Formats: sequence, C-alpha cells, structure tokens
Amino acid sequence: MVGEHKATAERRQALRSALIEAADMRIAKDGLSALTARTVASDVGCSVGAIYNVFEDLDGLIMAVNSKTLARLDREIATSLSSVSEDQSPVESLVAIGLAYCRFAAQHPRLWSALFEQGQKTDRVIPDWHMDEHIRLFTHVLTILKELAPEQSDEQTWSQARLMFSAVHGVVSLGMHELFIAVPSDEIEMQVEVLVRATACGLFEN
Repeated sequence: MVGEHKATAERRQALRSALIEAADMRIAKDGLSALTARTVASDVGCSVGAIYNVFEDLDGLIMAVNSKTLARLDREIATSLSSVSEDQSPVESLVAIGLAYCRFAAQHPRLWSALFEQGQKTDRVIPDWHMDEHIRLFTHVLTILKELAPEQSDEQTWSQARLMFSAVHGVVSLGMHELFIAVPSDEIEMQVEVLVRATACGLFEN
C-alpha cells in the first residue's frame, strides 16, 4: 500500500513538472493569451481533466510558471551582482540590478509580461506564498539601500525600493511594448542606467 501511494505521488509530481514545462514553453513562444488547458494537455499528451488533478485551475498552473520565471530572474540578478566588486559604490550594484531586469525582459519578453498580466486577467486573490516570491526580488534592492542609508526606517527604505522599481519597470515596459513616447529598444539599457544613477543621486546625495 505504501509503495502504491509513493508511485502515485511520483506520477503526480512528474505530471506537474511536465505541465509547468509545457506551459512555460507555450507562454515563452506565444504569450499568456495563447495558454489554454486544451493546448497544454495536447503538449503534454494528457487529458484536460488530468490538469485539474494537479492544479486547482489554470491560474494555479500560470502561478507555477510565474514562480519559475521569478526564480530565474532572481538568479540572473544574483549573477549580475556577483560581477560588482566590493570596492565599488553600492550604486553600481543598483545599476547592475536594473540592467539585469532590463536584459531579462528583453530575453524573455512573454514570460516577463506574464508576471504582470495574470493579475489583470483574473479576480483571484494571489496567495501569500506567491506574493512573497515577488517581494523576495526586492530583497536585493533593500539590502543595498540600507547600506546607502542605514539610519533610515524600514518603511522609508521600502518606499525608495518601490520608487526605484516603478521607475525602471516603467521605462522597460513602455520600451518593450513600444508605447507612447517609449525609449527606443536599442537605448533602454542606457536609459535604465541613467535613471538608476539619477534616482540614487536624488535620494542619497542631496
């Protein structure tokens, strides 16, 4: 009996992994709007009903893909920070984070967009564990901001982190979607660097 339960759990986990991988590839190729239970089931070679034996609904599968994307982005940010030497200003670390975010969006545009599109497509409340994954990315910025201004309260540091993210995200988002007076795609990295440096200067060098 124990062996049967173990085998069932292993099959369930294997199916879960296969569904996440298929959904990840589908979103990366065609965007979130192209993702349906039927297309994922077809890609994996299972029934549509099998998806709901693993995930509560399609939103649950999308969140699993977004979790994978967030983990990937977190690794790329950490890698970019490792290239900043200890004798450089903390501002250089903020620039490295901004550029890593910009490059990730350029390299994985549809997966990056899905991080923000899901909340627009559903009224479902995002669970705490998934919100924590989004917030975890701020840890890199918060650590550096605390280094720049250790006397500040946590609330002030959080406010500054949100400001910096909003500014960088706005430039990247407009540029990626070529909206309104967007920064041309070949200038986005340069403008992100200028923006981060200017924001840091305004916050800490008055």
